[in-house]
Amino acid sequence: MLPPRGVTAAPGGECYRPTACQKDSLVSTPPRWVPRLPDSVFWPRRGHSRTRGMKERQNLKAVVVVTAAAIVVMMMMMAGMSSPPLPMFLTSLNESSSVPAVSGGVVRLWPRDENCSWAEVRFSAGLAGSWLLSFPRSGNTWTRYLLEAATGVFTSSVYNSSRLRELGFLGEGVSARRGTTLTTKTHSLQPLARHPDFPVVAIVRNPAKAILSYWHYIMSRWSPDRFIASTSQGTYRTRGFHKFVREKLAKWRKTYVVALTNTTRIHLLHYELLREAPLPRLQELLAFLGYGTTESRLMCLQRHLDGAALGAQRHDFPYSFREVKAMQAATEVVDKLARARGLPGLPDYTRFPN
Repeated sequence: MLPPRGVTAAPGGECYRPTACQKDSLVSTPPRWVPRLPDSVFWPRRGHSRTRGMKERQNLKAVVVVTAAAIVVMMMMMAGMSSPPLPMFLTSLNESSSVPAVSGGVVRLWPRDENCSWAEVRFSAGLAGSWLLSFPRSGNTWTRYLLEAATGVFTSSVYNSSRLRELGFLGEGVSARRGTTLTTKTHSLQPLARHPDFPVVAIVRNPAKAILSYWHYIMSRWSPDRFIASTSQGTYRTRGFHKFVREKLAKWRKTYVVALTNTTRIHLLHYELLREAPLPRLQELLAFLGYGTTESRLMCLQRHLDGAALGAQRHDFPYSFREVKAMQAATEVVDKLARARGLPGLPDYTRFPN
């Protein structure tokens, strides 16, 4: 006797194939039949296993984080620490006398320095506009700090960074046409096209250093302070990093080629030379802008050159041979254009570690 469709013999009959069941039907003890169970009883649906696996991984991550936090707390207690140490940037801000004090529309640059607490920065009036152009992470904000400290007049920016406002750069977002700021920061070429008559200060930095610093800045977007934040060096080995290098090197080259070929008045400020001799280079810049300073301000600035806006200085060099050759070609183009306009060429970047 054949079993009904969809059923098989139970272990009592030891019959799983119809032909075997026919043979067993001759035995005195008939086989016992049970319904065949669906496979889903033994094998869960794919969506179920995936969801359960994700939850298990999330739970495991939570356990690891809690365990790590507990270990840190235990180590702090064993070391007799009452509170966790502040990050490097916050520590420097708390201990440095270069932290500005903001009151209304006036900034006192060095309120904790008894000899220089008088130095203030304010908005002015009737100033001619100019552009402070650079590729990102080339020292633009630090240059603004030096200019404001030397003149007592705010600089502005086409951007509006709340973080820079906290650091005392109250000119963030102020239009260059208002005439209340000394110069206006930009990383874009569009403002130059709208106001080609404005003088341009182009800050040039070694592309290898500027692009690397820009990579860390982009990858640290969620950091409390992106000026000195760093990302893992393991990201240097990703395709995303090398694509970033190619794209940003093209932008670096275009920024200075356009500036050198489409402006009426331009001053090249080399970041490496500014780091090497800040005050002499700053005085050359002020002469180009037609603005003066005082000996007392320069003396105080000498005591507080870094300020709160100087970014981290890195020594990594994660570039391939092809990328190095491309950077050399880009710097040669910019160097030739600068010399053709009667300006000093680019410095020998091998002399400068940063």
